[in-house]
Formats: sequence, structure tokens, C-alpha cells
Amino acid sequence: MRVALTAVLLALAASPPALAQAAPATSARPAPDRPPLLPTREASVLYRVVASGSPPVEVRITTQANGAAMRIDMPDRSYMLVNQAEKRMAMVVPDELTVMDLPFQPGLQDQFQLNARMRFTRRPAETVAGLRCTSWDVLVDGSRGIMCVTDDGVLLRSISLDPAGRRNVIEAISVSYAPAPASDFLPPEGFDHMAAPVPGTGAVQ
Repeated sequence: MRVALTAVLLALAASPPALAQAAPATSARPAPDRPPLLPTREASVLYRVVASGSPPVEVRITTQANGAAMRIDMPDRSYMLVNQAEKRMAMVVPDELTVMDLPFQPGLQDQFQLNARMRFTRRPAETVAGLRCTSWDVLVDGSRGIMCVTDDGVLLRSISLDPAGRRNVIEAISVSYAPAPASDFLPPEGFDHMAAPVPGTGAVQ
């Protein structure tokens, strides 16, 4: 798609899967041996992403309270829509009035969720972006790092070290709990839709 978009997605994928969560938890109380894996409130978080070997970028992650939909706003005004309930993804480019329909990628979705594969060890509480969070040592799929998560399941900081030794930092700049309108999670009306190109061929799927 675009260079900026690709760089951001690669930066996120290089970190442990933990930018945002996918569905509301049944209880706001975290378990004593891990943070809440699911959010209890809708949140929109502006993150600063610093991936090894790449310049810093800012990405906003917004999830619906029920976790059915997610919006990822990129630095170049493009944004990705992820509908988890319907297993659909799309990239919206407002400057070009286009929507690229993408195949659903569960692996990419994992980059934005805490999950049961992670092993946690509690650390002291901290304050990030004006909010209190509990820090945790995390081990998952060969990567290790430190995450700071609020009691309602919002990730505020992730410092990771992947198996190759690359250090990546994701840190919240600001957090809003104001509900986003439903239209924020839908492709704009009147935009042209196009299929994603097949990798290595230039043809569309």
C-alpha cells in the first residue's frame, strides 16, 4: 500500500502482541497472576511506536467496547478497519477516496491483543500518560518484554526484545475513554473499493 503504512505495521508486528484488546472482560478485577486480557471499557489510545532501525511513528488504536471492531489510524491519514466478528479487514485512504479490501489476517490481529499464551510476572505499578498501570514481565513466542496495563485492560507501555535482540517500544501518549461513533469503524460511503494485490504478482485477489 503506502511506505508509511508498511513501516508502521512492521513496527507493530515486531513487538509482542499487545497494543489493544479485543473484547470486554466479564470483570474489571485483574487476576493476581496476570493483567486483564480483555478491556472493560472502550478506549482510544495514541501510541508512540519506536521500532529498532525505524524512525518513531504515532499510531492511534481505537476499539469498540464490545471488541467487535477496531480502527488503526496511521500517520499518513490512512487507517485500517478490522471487523473481528465478521473476519473482515480494509485499508481506507481518504486522500485517494479508496478502500482496499484485505483478507482477514488473525496473525496481524494478534499484534493488538493480550492473550493466554503470554506468561506474566508482576512488577511495581507505574504512571504512564497520566494513568496508573501495573507493570508485568512478559514472555511469549520467544519474545520477552515489559508491559504496563491498567486495571481496565488498556495497554499503556510495551518494551520488548525479540529473539534477534531488537528492542521495540510502544508507549501511550494519551488515552480517551469517550465512545467513538459507529461510523468510525465503517468504510466511508462513496469511496471506490479495490481488492488487495496478490504478493509478488501485482494482480488483485
